[in-house]
Amino acid sequence: MIADIITLTFVTNKLKILSRSLGIGFSGSRIYFTELINTQAGPKVDHVDSVKMDFDFEDELGKYKSSQKDLANISSEISTYITKRNLDIKKAGLTISSSQAFMLMLPVDYSEGKQSINSKIYWELSNYFPDNYNDFLINTYRLNNVLPCKNSDDFLIIAVGKNTVEFIKRIFKICSLELSVIDIDHFSAENVIRMNYDEKITGKNVLLVGLKRGRIDYGFIENRKYKFYAHSKYYNDNEFNLSLTRKLGSVIRSEPILGRVDEIYFYGDEIKDDTIESVEKLGLASIHIINPFENISASDVFLKNDKLRKISYKYSASCGIALRNLTL
Repeated sequence: MIADIITLTFVTNKLKILSRSLGIGFSGSRIYFTELINTQAGPKVDHVDSVKMDFDFEDELGKYKSSQKDLANISSEISTYITKRNLDIKKAGLTISSSQAFMLMLPVDYSEGKQSINSKIYWELSNYFPDNYNDFLINTYRLNNVLPCKNSDDFLIIAVGKNTVEFIKRIFKICSLELSVIDIDHFSAENVIRMNYDEKITGKNVLLVGLKRGRIDYGFIENRKYKFYAHSKYYNDNEFNLSLTRKLGSVIRSEPILGRVDEIYFYGDEIKDDTIESVEKLGLASIHIINPFENISASDVFLKNDKLRKISYKYSASCGIALRNLTL
């Protein structure tokens, strides 16, 4: 990351190891909670839960930043969870849906210097948002692709509206919580893969696919290096499987992937049996549904809850941010 204009990560006390971490995920109409605790053997799942809201977290969150009703309702659910669990915590991490961000792959000549790179990024952003391109917080990630020009590489540009961040910060302030880190759900799910599937993905090419209402995210990881990102939208649930399989084939054939996918990992609220069956019929790669707690020990309460364990993939993002939050 060399063109970091403004980071979306709010980090303090970087070397402090927390004894307990709370990861919160906003997705669809639900809030997801994942609690991890540090043990001598490593992280342990202590509790997970979710609550359904009369609110759409896929909608543009920034427009609700002054809505006292919505701020109160959302913060009330978070505070209620903390009270019921009798948690003594001061901070928490949060994931928001990829629908809240504008993401773009952009070739950049990094020999030009940070100021020139930043100017190019804002110019590119202004082409998509001519009237309000300054109203975004921006992160950039170098994708380690080999481009023809010696000093050039693909960068992933991630822009989130300042009003969206303000909306989130107000919720956390009402809850008397410090917002330690904000992340996009797709990249928190990626963190789960890196942390829990390390041996399985080392030396392999992995496609991470997020199935969410109205949106599908695709991320290509080559031997643990992030190389490619894309997303697609769908507007009819009846055409979801067809839309997914067509786009999957297109993504896998595109550069820099060129068909080199060994395994596909799925996460998200919209994973259904018939969807997975449709993808398996394509024979593109080995198919896996993420278990975010794959290599994490868990409390007896969680282990005995078969119903919850069957939908553990829905906690991929909140678990990923909780893992990051443990070491902030």
